[in-house]
Amino acid sequence: MGHRRRAGLMLASVLVGPRLASAQPAPEGVIDVAPVATAPLVPAPAEAPVPAPSAASAAAAGTAPISPPTPAPPSALEPAPAALRPAPRLRPVLTDRGWQLDLTGYFQADLIAYNQLSVDEVAPDNPGQPLNQERFVIPRARIRAVAHDDRDGLFGLVELDGNTRSGAAIARLIGAQVGWTSAPGPRPDAGDQGFAITASAGLMTIPFGVEVPRDLRDNPFLEHPAVSRALFPGDYDLGALLQGRYGYARWSLAVMNGAPIADQQWQGKDPLSSYDFVGRLGADVPMPYALRLEAGVSALTGKSLHAGVPPTKDSFEWVDENLNGIIDPGELEIVRGSPGEPSQTYTHDALGLDARLRWIAGRLGAGEAFFEGALATNLDRGLVFADPVAASRDLRQLGYQAGVVQSLGAHALLGVRYDRYDADRDATDRQGARLAAVHKIFSTWAVMASARWGDAKLIFEYDRNRNPFGRGDDGQPATRSADQFAIRGQVGF
Repeated sequence: MGHRRRAGLMLASVLVGPRLASAQPAPEGVIDVAPVATAPLVPAPAEAPVPAPSAASAAAAGTAPISPPTPAPPSALEPAPAALRPAPRLRPVLTDRGWQLDLTGYFQADLIAYNQLSVDEVAPDNPGQPLNQERFVIPRARIRAVAHDDRDGLFGLVELDGNTRSGAAIARLIGAQVGWTSAPGPRPDAGDQGFAITASAGLMTIPFGVEVPRDLRDNPFLEHPAVSRALFPGDYDLGALLQGRYGYARWSLAVMNGAPIADQQWQGKDPLSSYDFVGRLGADVPMPYALRLEAGVSALTGKSLHAGVPPTKDSFEWVDENLNGIIDPGELEIVRGSPGEPSQTYTHDALGLDARLRWIAGRLGAGEAFFEGALATNLDRGLVFADPVAASRDLRQLGYQAGVVQSLGAHALLGVRYDRYDADRDATDRQGARLAAVHKIFSTWAVMASARWGDAKLIFEYDRNRNPFGRGDDGQPATRSADQFAIRGQVGF
């Protein structure tokens, strides 16, 4: 009997011992990561969905606390819900201080199959710049690291971007924030109508309208419309942001440098000690029949700088009129110096309006109709740089976009968008002895079809572009065609 009892105890220790050992907590200060060398890296079973990201992580990514009041069924229109995404191979990286590190990113590869302006030639004013546009290009390759503590709502993020638009570029910093959110963890009691507030500072998207702060990873079309690229080139600027929600209301207010990272003149370097104030006040309202209305008003005001010209001294110039290589009388000309011109400041401002109506069309899935417009003064920093000091008058801009997007089941999407941008509503051109009004209008009809599976998608888009900087056979200003057909492949993690 004693031998049997000892054998039974030995067998129990063999079977239960490993489980008790694996259940012991990790030593303090050790990062708790799933074993790599001793266990195969396989996805979790489908019946074990990945939890939705916390509010702190979403706030760091620039998407919280604004969230849809009613969840829509999965479709190709929006990113797949967290519960439908593949389970991670490793558990979230947690430290002994309770911080979690989330690593995400995406990669886009484009084939410009047709471009009406493409020429096998180089630019006459820049021999190193080819005019060919029909090529393969990497518009974005981005990676983002977000660290957050769900106990007290603190978070920080770093985002890097690389591309080949102008040759292979080294990854550059386009996002870096630190912040705090009042809803650090899941709050099912408050829901989407509860109060939440998020404060952050650093390099972030400009909170004007809906299109500018939207991540291009989730944009159904290839690029932003012309009005967004002109007024807010690069989408990112340095500053401090306060955003929140209460009930159906959504609001954001930011104090920023006023020099976006792709500013034509300053390239993200702030030339003034003053700041831009920019914000949006909107609402997100659920409606009957699975409809949802999102609308808002945005505003911006601030200053920019007209760069002055330094003074010059008197000098002389030799013009060898007889080409004999000798300075003959009358071939030296005096070039008078100039007193220079001091730099001057000027104001710029903008007012925007946006509205989106979302719906669920039975088995087809989600769809939306949208409109967004902006009226601005002296704010073009991307397409036709607005300098009222050089022009001796204010330069007024007007732009808008409108379109419809509809998913076809869970893996396909169709859409059409029209955008129009007038870079100078008061432009004139001399025609003979008189001045005639000339509108510098960029316009595009974009037709898009895409297929999606998980975090990978394939987009086909034809753009019917019209460019205002052309001349007709008579030499007069004319709008020229600049159509393009492109195919984009995108994958993310």
